[in-house]
Amino acid sequence: MNINEVKQILTKYDVSVKKQFGQNFLMDNNIINKICDVSNVSKEVNVIEIGPGLGFLTQELKQRANKVMCYEIDPEMVKVVTNRFENDENVIIKYQDFLKANIDNDIEKYLSDKPVIVVANLPYYITTAILIKILEESKYIKQMTVMMQLEVADRICGKPSTKDYNSLSVLMQYYTTCKLAIKVGKMCFYPEPNVDSAVVLIKHKEEILNAAVNEEYFKKFNRIVFAQRRKTLANNLKSGFGYKKELIEEILIKNNIPLTIRTEALSVEQIVHLSNEFYLAQNK
Repeated sequence: MNINEVKQILTKYDVSVKKQFGQNFLMDNNIINKICDVSNVSKEVNVIEIGPGLGFLTQELKQRANKVMCYEIDPEMVKVVTNRFENDENVIIKYQDFLKANIDNDIEKYLSDKPVIVVANLPYYITTAILIKILEESKYIKQMTVMMQLEVADRICGKPSTKDYNSLSVLMQYYTTCKLAIKVGKMCFYPEPNVDSAVVLIKHKEEILNAAVNEEYFKKFNRIVFAQRRKTLANNLKSGFGYKKELIEEILIKNNIPLTIRTEALSVEQIVHLSNEFYLAQNK
């Protein structure tokens, strides 16, 4: 696949690229094959693809997978992929905003015969929202292989005491294991995005050791302690929760954590443990 072939398809179906949907079509067949290889796509799995666009990745997925269910928000792209795959019984096209979908209802209706994985070139402007929706709403999806902006991939896989480590790093690494699998240059897309990209392999943990006592509180705690990176952990706790200085100091000292520490210096396990300590302290 090359730029001329992409343009021919756009002309054939009389469709245009829409910036508001973050459309950058992956046209490198080598990368497409690598994505499917990393995902271990086979006839033993069903695949959800979010934003199939012109269907280049879909074409490879439908050859390898048992079934492919695509969510597409752009009616013009729905027309393209519906036309391209109208004779393929294993391709299901849903004209729907994925963020408004009831994922598990759709899986039970269309994909209940095999395990389900996500393989997608995500719209970059809603990458985080899509990942969080899947994590919080689906009990069936245990693996995602997703293309995203390299900067976001670095955050998801970020380690403590680095500029990439933030609340998203902690949230993703609490629930999953994340691996940056492939780096992808701008020239692999049409039109070229302004940023480099990466494919991240994300797998749900089968068991979470040292789990949060209250997950909703943990998520809130995680957001608040990273709210202002220039502030110390103690100051973020004070301004975000209104906890008294004495309580904050008591818990930090008890856990051998310096009062001047910034949140990005803490591991995921430490942040989860502290969220449990503060949750139990306020619910005595």
